Amino acid sequence: MRDQGIGESFAGVATAATRMVELYTPQEKRLFHDPLSLKLLPPGWRVLFRFLYLPVLRHLLLSLRERRMPGTLGAILCRTRYLDDVVRRLLAQGLEQLVILGAGFDTRAYRIAALDRIQVLELDLPGSVRLKRIRLEKVLGAVPGHVTLVGIDFDRQALGAVLQDAGFQGESKTLFLWEGVTQYLTAEAVKETLEFVSGVGGAVAFTYVPQGIIDGSARPDWFESLLSFARRAGSPFLFGLNPLELASYLADLGLTLIEDIGAAEYRTRYLVPLGRKLNVFDAERVAFAEAQSMDDSDETR
Repeated sequence: MRDQGIGESFAGVATAATRMVELYTPQEKRLFHDPLSLKLLPPGWRVLFRFLYLPVLRHLLLSLRERRMPGTLGAILCRTRYLDDVVRRLLAQGLEQLVILGAGFDTRAYRIAALDRIQVLELDLPGSVRLKRIRLEKVLGAVPGHVTLVGIDFDRQALGAVLQDAGFQGESKTLFLWEGVTQYLTAEAVKETLEFVSGVGGAVAFTYVPQGIIDGSARPDWFESLLSFARRAGSPFLFGLNPLELASYLADLGLTLIEDIGAAEYRTRYLVPLGRKLNVFDAERVAFAEAQSMDDSDETR
């Protein structure tokens, strides 16, 4: 992943803008509440997305997106809710430190209750970090004291060294969030990051693209345009995982797979209870894993 300054923040900004859609959903049917995403958007984006207040235009824009990239909106909204749930569950279990890898314009540190009582480290490419710092200072007056923004290139820098310099507490109960990033990295960079999580005894929730999307064996036709756009933007899709091999892949890295979810689970867990009929594509999944205990490690030898 190359650092192209402010321009390389497009993906993070676009994802934040997508989350804004929930602000226009009736409160009782929302998957989550994230008013800060709108405020953090750069001025040009805020002007554009204020048009979503107009129901007719909002329906037109969302319908156009659904035709061009079916299910992507639903997938991003559902994965946001799932990762929010992971954070809240671990907070209830005594979480002491949250590390967000490829944070972009993630707002969890500022909107989820009790996160302001633990250390949150947000890592991303330096250009993204600069832009987010500017927007946080504009909107909140300063970066909150419990948050540390850290620049990193996952393909070129050692995660452990960067975190150590940023004040990472290796003995703290830690959750790593890795949302919408792994497909842009090399296999070695993904492996080294997950090994680091295992080595510090942490838990990790990360999104991944099934290998069939990467190699073309299970790729919907419309996905070609998304892959082409990613290549032109300098962030080609590189890495994928076979869901059937996920547990063994993680076990080899010292992690135990707790949950692996996608479109079907999102529907039954979130959408059906809320009476939502969002289309959700299955070209991305979320895995939640924890470092193996000593007993688990002995059994795998």
